[in-house]
Amino acid sequence: MHLLLSKLNKSWYVTFFIGACVVVWMTAKLHTDSQIVPLSPLIETSIDCSTQSKNNKRSFVIYSGGETSSLLLNEIACADPIINRQYGEVSSYWGVSDVNTIRMLGNGKADLALVKENIMSALKAEDTHGYKKVAYYPNYKTYLISLYEKPVLTKEYFLDKTIGLVDYPTSRSGHIVPKKLFTELGLTLSRMNIVYASSHNELREMLTAGKVDIISSYWQSEDQEKLSRNYITSIADSVSGTSWYLRLAKQNEDLLCASQRFLKDFASQQESSYYQKLTLVKSNCSSAEKNEGEL
Repeated sequence: MHLLLSKLNKSWYVTFFIGACVVVWMTAKLHTDSQIVPLSPLIETSIDCSTQSKNNKRSFVIYSGGETSSLLLNEIACADPIINRQYGEVSSYWGVSDVNTIRMLGNGKADLALVKENIMSALKAEDTHGYKKVAYYPNYKTYLISLYEKPVLTKEYFLDKTIGLVDYPTSRSGHIVPKKLFTELGLTLSRMNIVYASSHNELREMLTAGKVDIISSYWQSEDQEKLSRNYITSIADSVSGTSWYLRLAKQNEDLLCASQRFLKDFASQQESSYYQKLTLVKSNCSSAEKNEGEL
């Protein structure tokens, strides 16, 4: 009799526990189902531009850095006759970061992308998705730039300084090179006062506003309007520039030529002298355009 009561008692506890779990689950479900909020996109997108091919569902996707330049390139590409012939819309994405780059190129989502060669090689996107380099920017030097004094490359100099860097780890001039320097000088990065910016332009704004003492970046001719060449110190002689890659899964000579054409137009409208120096990779586009329409 005692054994029977013990079993019943244990059975009652188990039943109660299971019932309580069910009640909690149902209560949580009722309270959360109506409150589910969709996650925001990982990458911000510009306003999509529709071409004249209204019934064409294909989208030409561009991935680059900076909202202003992305919107400009979107407008230029959308007006191109070849893009209008082959696509129904042009979508531009910005917000360059490692995660975003992997998402856009590792999956072959972008048709045209501004990327560093080492990233493209690491992703093996050229072999996997047929990306081809169509244009590139020149190599450049990396500098520590200050507003009132020439930076000195000693450990003691940086101890009480606020340093401005860009917040994406693949940037050589704004992230990799300066951090390598600080480590070689014996500084502990976690103890340094480092402030991160989303772009090199924002770095310059932070410096001129007095929010940081020094930034790590490249030097461009227009910097002389607000900064002095006497207050820059070189920390790397040659950093490879970024390149434009076009996804060409098939032989699409028209698209290649169109991309180089509107990228050249895009470069001519840049305010930065550095981004005006775009070099097109050698192709057959000159002869193709010359013979267009001939049989």
